[in-house]
Amino acid sequence: MKIKLILSLSMVLLFTACESTPPQTQAPTQPVDISPVPDNKISAEQYLSRAANATDEYQATLWYVRAADAYIQENKPAQALTLMSELKTQYMSEFVRHQYNLFQSEALIEFKKYAQAYPFVENIKTLQGFEQRLLQAKSISAEHTHHFLAAARAKIALKDYVAEPAEKETLSNQIWQNLVQLELTALSHFQDPNEVELSGWLALLNVTRTYADSPANMLLNIRHWQAKYPQHPAAQQLPPALQAALKAEPFKPANIAVVLPLSGKFQRQGQAIQQGIIAARFENALSHSPNVTFIDSQTFTIDALQNQAYDFIIGPLLKQHVENLFLADVTIPTLFLNDVPEQSQLSQNQFHYALSPETEAIQAAERMLIEGFENPIVLASNDSFGRRMSEAFIQFYQAQTDRPVAVSFYSNTDEMEESVERLMETAGSRERIATIRSLLGKPKEFEADARNRQDIDAIYVIGDPTQTRILKPYIDINTAPFAPLVPIYASSRSFSSKLNNADLRDLNHIIFSDMPWILPGQANKTKLAHQMQLVWKNQSDDLSRFFAFGYDAYSLVPYLAQMRVFPGFIHQGLTGTLNLTNNGQVERALKWAKFDNGRVINLALTKKAQ
Repeated sequence: MKIKLILSLSMVLLFTACESTPPQTQAPTQPVDISPVPDNKISAEQYLSRAANATDEYQATLWYVRAADAYIQENKPAQALTLMSELKTQYMSEFVRHQYNLFQSEALIEFKKYAQAYPFVENIKTLQGFEQRLLQAKSISAEHTHHFLAAARAKIALKDYVAEPAEKETLSNQIWQNLVQLELTALSHFQDPNEVELSGWLALLNVTRTYADSPANMLLNIRHWQAKYPQHPAAQQLPPALQAALKAEPFKPANIAVVLPLSGKFQRQGQAIQQGIIAARFENALSHSPNVTFIDSQTFTIDALQNQAYDFIIGPLLKQHVENLFLADVTIPTLFLNDVPEQSQLSQNQFHYALSPETEAIQAAERMLIEGFENPIVLASNDSFGRRMSEAFIQFYQAQTDRPVAVSFYSNTDEMEESVERLMETAGSRERIATIRSLLGKPKEFEADARNRQDIDAIYVIGDPTQTRILKPYIDINTAPFAPLVPIYASSRSFSSKLNNADLRDLNHIIFSDMPWILPGQANKTKLAHQMQLVWKNQSDDLSRFFAFGYDAYSLVPYLAQMRVFPGFIHQGLTGTLNLTNNGQVERALKWAKFDNGRVINLALTKKAQ
């Protein structure tokens, strides 16, 4: 800690090094007692000088922690992080260690490293002298890591530290924006009579979710809620987003044009979507039954589309047709069935919805981050899907953690074993074992197991069911017997409803994502799925996914206007849990499941034990 630490930091941060090392003294059994609130008039350099002249490690460490805080106040988060990386928590009392964690979180937030910042403050209940700063760090880092309930709780507590009514109102609006991101199960599970304001917010959210498709009924039940919670912040003034949702008029089209590739290379996909839309039209039994006209995108013209009396468009599906229609500045409300050109600004009546493989990969990365995994690796098929998904996964992970993610691609079975060995670094271990065995004269009694990398804590596999089944034993073989099992995650490409019991056993313990429609025990056991099987014998999973895509696209039409102004509006679809972003994109959250001894079980999101 002494002059060595100061000199090392001065090279990185241009600190002023001291000239001598204080004499070594035995560390006290108790750390030095000091005022909980630092003096903002003291600079980081002055604290460093105090640390250099400290008489023991506890006192020196405390001054270094104070110096890190001063760097944060001086808007120098990089210096703060560098300094704190050198400190040892063994010389900190619990109180000082909590300060150290807070300062780490604040500095990381400055660099938008929210996934790294949140764990530092997550479990700190209170911190004398730093209460407001702790709540602010919790609020920001929790919100950006999708811990929306924790973010809302922090903002509720922050109200005690602001005096201006306008600031309290801003916090209330932010609380609402956090809570509308919660899943339906949170509304009842998290209510607590001791948290009066939070319980009121959740009750209001429950009202809006229950009556989301009927603004009139929603308004009536909000009035009942206000009578029950007269002192609640939202009883005096509803959040602006909710006010806008109450005023929004739902789409009630009389004539819908559906533009799909009904001929040509993508005819089968277009027909699957078409069947999904037809099924949704009859299944939903809307109060009004719009006319639906299917148009082949291979032959349609934009002029002909505009000249007809259509008041809503679903499609097109193919990227080039989407771009052409978007650039034509058609004013008819439209749900594009693909992503629009990048950096495009959609009007209030334009929306886009895609079965994007990149979105699936990002959700896998999010899940691993929330569960606490820090060093995943990626094994991906060397095709367009494998490269797109692996790139999206890696970019998201690195943006959140600033850590590299190793990836290896395989084109055939022969390359799979090599890919696994290269990523897990077992080939070098085997070579060393062979060298030692040779030096010992190749004794028969010599036995050794190859050692794999110990820093890997998760593996993401992108491949079809056959590729995943072949990769799994290679991963098992390249994991040392004494090493902990590394959890394997996979994309929806690894699952097929046609897997037999032997296939399922080969995939044992692998966790994967997919749309609810495909997973066992979900929507595929309904009457709708049975009817689809009667129409299409031996339908492939890929075309079944397009059927669900068409079903959800049609089902969303009456809700898109409310979803645009009410971010918390969630639709439980066949393809996933659907919501709308601010830029008009329909997002879908996939379900997670696990291969477990010859069967598939559904999973909830669980946090990895720390």
